[in-house]
Amino acid sequence: MDFTASLRLIHANFFFVDIVGLSDTSMSTKTQIKKIETLNKCISDCTSFKSVPLDSLLLLPTGDGCCIGFMQGPELPLLLAVELHTKLAAYNKGKIPSETVRVRIGLHSGNCFLVNDLLGQRNTWGPGIIYARRVMDFGDDGHILLSPSLAEDLRSLSDEYRGIIKPVHDVILKHGTTMLLYSAYGDGFGNSKHPDKGASVRSKYGEEVLRLQKTTLYPSIDLILTVLDVEKMVVQHKRTYEVVNVSNEPIKNVLHGIAMDVNIPDINDLNIEVYDEKHRECKITGINVDKPDCKEFTTEFNEPITKSDEGKKYTLQYEVEEPERYFENAFLIDCQKFNMSFKYPTGNSIKRPNLLEVNQETEESTPSAIEPIITKEGEIETVKWEIEDIPKGKTFRIDW
Repeated sequence: MDFTASLRLIHANFFFVDIVGLSDTSMSTKTQIKKIETLNKCISDCTSFKSVPLDSLLLLPTGDGCCIGFMQGPELPLLLAVELHTKLAAYNKGKIPSETVRVRIGLHSGNCFLVNDLLGQRNTWGPGIIYARRVMDFGDDGHILLSPSLAEDLRSLSDEYRGIIKPVHDVILKHGTTMLLYSAYGDGFGNSKHPDKGASVRSKYGEEVLRLQKTTLYPSIDLILTVLDVEKMVVQHKRTYEVVNVSNEPIKNVLHGIAMDVNIPDINDLNIEVYDEKHRECKITGINVDKPDCKEFTTEFNEPITKSDEGKKYTLQYEVEEPERYFENAFLIDCQKFNMSFKYPTGNSIKRPNLLEVNQETEESTPSAIEPIITKEGEIETVKWEIEDIPKGKTFRIDW
């Protein structure tokens, strides 16, 4: 007897959906069936589904939803998710809560197998489907969640996709591995609230400091603080690091930490940009802390920095309200040169800042003897300090 299965490995872009709350034991079987039929009808009416040839689709019913694999472009699962949300919103309008159909969706790009089932019909199974299901399982009502592989493919296609597909936070998968989860949302689709399930919230800064002390030198750091909005005290932080690798292992990524005096629920509200010396984007590959007052995230260099490299830099830029009107910079490793500038419009409540040196143990501050360089262009004044040979553990502060 030949037990060899007829299978073929293929790559597809997966759409996995299920109905939220369908397993509620208080719901009648009739209501459950009606919701499943409504979901199927809405999907079948979507242009992004019905316009695709059947031989380019993989269909897998799952009881409370379905999995659809598109063997064409990576955009189709997202287009279907957005279109389905629009149709369900129209269906749910005016209905009582128990009659509405609410869904969560997971999207992923990966491999699967085509196999023949017991009846000789084509069926599908494999890691791509399993992964799409795991992505969906992190979601709540209204979420359209994406794996990093599909999210980055789509974000690289257009600015429109970059605007609606946002990194959320790291989530814990099986065996303790983590994955950066993405969420798609906009006007009329998705859920802008971050899902809480499986979130990996663990600071890695202690580990990062130890790694930096063994591998990295910062010959220079340039910090520019620019007041963008006086009334709300919105300040743009722009930090440029010159990086030298003093180890034999390549430096592939860097961990960033942002502490704030205001609560920012979503890391994407900080308008973060990270880029290298050639102004190429350094992609966010992990968000391990996304608390309202603290963010930690990892970005990846376009090319690893090796021991022989020269002139390597990266810039971190973000915007945040500074209602307390002060800024502190603590040095975790030695720095040869630190340039700090504060740019602000004159003729308002902002006072010219003074530089203070802070004792990290006692938190006492004393005025610094370092004289600033002051320049003015129109109504914008810039106060700049040039500081050399800063040992780790040193902290500088300015108040305005």
